[in-house]
Amino acid sequence: MNSLCFVCKEPQTLTSEHIIPQAISGRLKAKLYCKVCNDTFGHALDDEISKQFGRIGTRLNIKRERGEPQPYEVKELTSGIILVFDGKGLKRKEPIVKITSSDGKKLDSANITARSEKELKEICTSIQKRYEVSGGMETFKDVHPGPTDAEHEITIDNALLRRAVSKIAYGFLCIKLPKDVVLSSPFDAVREYIKTAKGSALACANFIHTQFMTDHIRPLHKIHIVLNRSEKIVVGYVSFFGIYRFTALLAENFESKFEWPGLDYTFDPVRLEQVVGNDNFRTPQLTKENILRPKQSKEFVLSELHKGHKVIENYVVNYKFLGGELC
Repeated sequence: MNSLCFVCKEPQTLTSEHIIPQAISGRLKAKLYCKVCNDTFGHALDDEISKQFGRIGTRLNIKRERGEPQPYEVKELTSGIILVFDGKGLKRKEPIVKITSSDGKKLDSANITARSEKELKEICTSIQKRYEVSGGMETFKDVHPGPTDAEHEITIDNALLRRAVSKIAYGFLCIKLPKDVVLSSPFDAVREYIKTAKGSALACANFIHTQFMTDHIRPLHKIHIVLNRSEKIVVGYVSFFGIYRFTALLAENFESKFEWPGLDYTFDPVRLEQVVGNDNFRTPQLTKENILRPKQSKEFVLSELHKGHKVIENYVVNYKFLGGELC
């Protein structure tokens, strides 16, 4: 059965959409977009969320609806060696194989650092065949119990993330407001921005106006939508793991005849359960300038990121995870 797509507004068969991408444990779903729109922009925007923020889910070993937590790379600070973290431990990205041969035929020496006994055996067998080495090769275990100091880079704001955040806030709006309201002209700009990136950016990383989006205790996902009647704008707030926070301009010149409370969705991706919020809570009334060009210093942003990552560290230290279940 065909229905109007919430982006192109054409009658199409709609596909199931995770409002928050399932790669970071999103569970809220609805049929919102047609296959063409999803293929045009959906996968690319969801992939950017997974690329930048999915590693937090891997660190927490949270359950994805499809697939396993994705390993990610870090660089050891002392040696510069690239390691891979899979949610349980660190491994080298590649084995180290150093071979010395004076004539290219006879093996003088081989120094191998493998990631498993199986890999070591395969490498040794290959070297023995290549250089016709008879007999066994001496091996030993080199164990480094840690801790290991490592670092990795993460992007907290870019063009794709801004569109992805707008898509998340808009998708939540689609399941909360009547369809004729969502498909009205004030929302045309955000639809075009999500689909084609045309026009000015309609979202921004925002830490100074979004502190209500985290309790600094749990790594929560959160979406909050509010109408500022005096400015006639619809504002979307989006937070991932309580760390990375954004605001989005969803509509301008929007008027509503009915009373419209704040629309809120809070989800614990570790426990896989929705968290009930305060129905009487009212957000600060932001202007367009507040939404898209927040006056936040680099020092303030770094401080907020540090607080957010401290929450993750506490979860890792204070709780034990077994097979993705919180014990």
